[in-house]
Amino acid sequence: MQHDVVAIVPELMLVATALLMMLIDPWVPQKERRGFSWLGILACATAAVSTWLSRGEQFTTFSHGIALDKFTVFFKLLLLAVAVLAMLLSEQHLELKDRLLGDYYALILLATVGLMVMAESIDLVTFFVGLELMSLASYVLAGFFRRNSRSIEASLKYFLTGSFASGIVLFGMALLYGISGSTNYEEIGTAIRIGPVDGHVMVIAIVLLIGGFAFKVAAAPFHSWAPDVYQGAPTPVAAFLSVGPKIGAFAVIIKFFTIILGSEHTRWTPLLIAVAIATMLIGATMALLQRDLKRMLAFSSIAHVGYLLLAVVALGENVNSFGDSSILFYLAAYAAMNMGAFGVLVFLANSGKFGDSLDEMAGLGRRYPGAAGVMTVFMFSLAGIPPTAGFLAKFYLFAAVVDAGLAWLAVVGVLFSVVSAFYYLRVIVYMYMREPEAEAAAMEPTGKRSWDLTIGLGLATAVVVVMGILPGPVLNAAQDAVAKILGS
Repeated sequence: MQHDVVAIVPELMLVATALLMMLIDPWVPQKERRGFSWLGILACATAAVSTWLSRGEQFTTFSHGIALDKFTVFFKLLLLAVAVLAMLLSEQHLELKDRLLGDYYALILLATVGLMVMAESIDLVTFFVGLELMSLASYVLAGFFRRNSRSIEASLKYFLTGSFASGIVLFGMALLYGISGSTNYEEIGTAIRIGPVDGHVMVIAIVLLIGGFAFKVAAAPFHSWAPDVYQGAPTPVAAFLSVGPKIGAFAVIIKFFTIILGSEHTRWTPLLIAVAIATMLIGATMALLQRDLKRMLAFSSIAHVGYLLLAVVALGENVNSFGDSSILFYLAAYAAMNMGAFGVLVFLANSGKFGDSLDEMAGLGRRYPGAAGVMTVFMFSLAGIPPTAGFLAKFYLFAAVVDAGLAWLAVVGVLFSVVSAFYYLRVIVYMYMREPEAEAAAMEPTGKRSWDLTIGLGLATAVVVVMGILPGPVLNAAQDAVAKILGS
């Protein structure tokens, strides 16, 4: 019982805070709701401290349903940091849209709890509970601007595609249970390894699982929902959805394809290679055609999923490669640079004079030099230009692919990365080398400064720069986290 409580103290803190927010929100007048975000941030900070203090623990609990180890601690801390950034980006934006409600922050916290449960699960049932908690909260967040038709459309599309994805994953897990008679990752993996297993059933299970996970992380050919959802959802929500669910999903993917399906790598690596190449191709090429920055960042995130899948393939081809730690390092860098880029769009939207069009970025360097400066850092990092975190993340990931004996696949990834540099650098060109339209040029910078948004952008920028110059702490933490995954 003591271990049970210790393992979920961070989750209990977030759930209790979410319930408290929903209870007191109806009693607080609209104009006095500023500061709700800091209550959520305080809960995340307290949960992070609790998680950090348990970093030396290593045990399974809840009848071997979840594991507390360094792998879990890494993902929990990363997810809590993403939740903090999402709340820092949100308050002024919600207030300007007349939707400053405690429900929003409660949903962010509950989605984070679902993601944390996914990361720590070593049982199919526990994983699915976390998946659905995250998904249901995310569907509501996407449609939080209920009077905005695009937001409602985003929520509906996300709900429909997410429901299908959950069903596909559930069918795949049902086959795994039928093969092994267990829902525990380790027991399923052992049953598959010692056999005998019907090859046709195994292939169907693998296809269903890859298809379901591809939906969840927006990998090709199940990616089409992402641009519409990111474009229609509130911009701070788009920032959270572009990062949080991917982190939780890849925590599960690493465990599924090592603990459960490690012995079947010859069956799933060819399929995953095809998915990864298609994902990079569609993400990189379609982003070139976008004039809406939220859609551009959506296709950009699809391309980044393709890079991450390369590391999963490397892990399958050579379990002794550092593919798993490269995924963790990449996710940490990606979280900071992608949420930072969306954060700049939030800042511009809050000014009331900008939409999400690339053309509206023209001359931004003169009108808002600070915003243009941090956007430049994020674009450089997303493009993989040194000395940013994005460069080292891509270098480490492609090195893991080469180390697994897949140099040709690393070359393909590098080529798509070069293509992607065009649409990132194009944003910088527009900010500094294009003249704005006469009407836009005549506008004076206005708008009340939001200190929480400023803090959020400052933190994201600092992480991108520091990880690019001093990657050691995060890299060591990533390597330590995968040294011993419970259940493997």
